[in-house]
Amino acid sequence: MSTTTVETPAWAASDTDLTGKTVLVIGGAGGVGEGVTRALLDRGATVVVTSRRPGTLDDFAARVGDPRLHGETLDLLDPALAQRAAELNDTYGPFDGVVVSVADWGRQGRKPLLTLTDAEWDELIVQNQTTIFRAYRAFLPTLTPHGMIAQLNGLSADLPFPGAGGVALTAAATKSMTRTIAAELGRRGPRVYEVILGVIRTRARQLAGVDDERWIPAAHVGAHIADLVAGTSPLVGDDLHYFVDLVEGPRPSGAGSVEGA
Repeated sequence: MSTTTVETPAWAASDTDLTGKTVLVIGGAGGVGEGVTRALLDRGATVVVTSRRPGTLDDFAARVGDPRLHGETLDLLDPALAQRAAELNDTYGPFDGVVVSVADWGRQGRKPLLTLTDAEWDELIVQNQTTIFRAYRAFLPTLTPHGMIAQLNGLSADLPFPGAGGVALTAAATKSMTRTIAAELGRRGPRVYEVILGVIRTRARQLAGVDDERWIPAAHVGAHIADLVAGTSPLVGDDLHYFVDLVEGPRPSGAGSVEGA
């Protein structure tokens, strides 16, 4: 595969100082989540990473090796999720930021949308839509009044995705969900963001031998999140951000984005 070397944009190398800030990254040990977590740690934040599997957290903590990283098990479908969120708030919070970086491709594999069984459909809805709804409901109350919560989503929220229609439909639904919550809150209380991502360079992809220097490094996504937590991003007043081009970086809806495509 031929590659084109692209220099790190100045905004991605910003020295935003998050010392004294605490950010919860739900799914922070995953591919994109790892890049976000590392970027936040590099800027001085205390980061709480969650996973459903304790072993994943142990491996991640050993790999990162930062005393400001804390791992906690969390299942967004836990009937006692609100209580678990309150416990995390008591231990680490209130949070200056919460990042929701979770998605599930399901067990159905690639297949046309209308060939999904009811069980496969229901599983995709629960794992990719209900989980996001429950995350917002449980963790918005754990944020400081000037804090922020961001859902990381993919371009499938806007574009047809043959063979993975269930994933695309739930992405579109959670995009709408996030923007609705942002509109309902208005300027009152925590800020709410939907961040639509293009193809991201992750450790998992690189280990699998799938990589391209033209893709967006996961750490660059983290740099954008850091600026949102700090309130220094020029997009702080926009609820919908597109981050699909490495050179241009994140931009609001309507600024040369694929909104409406």
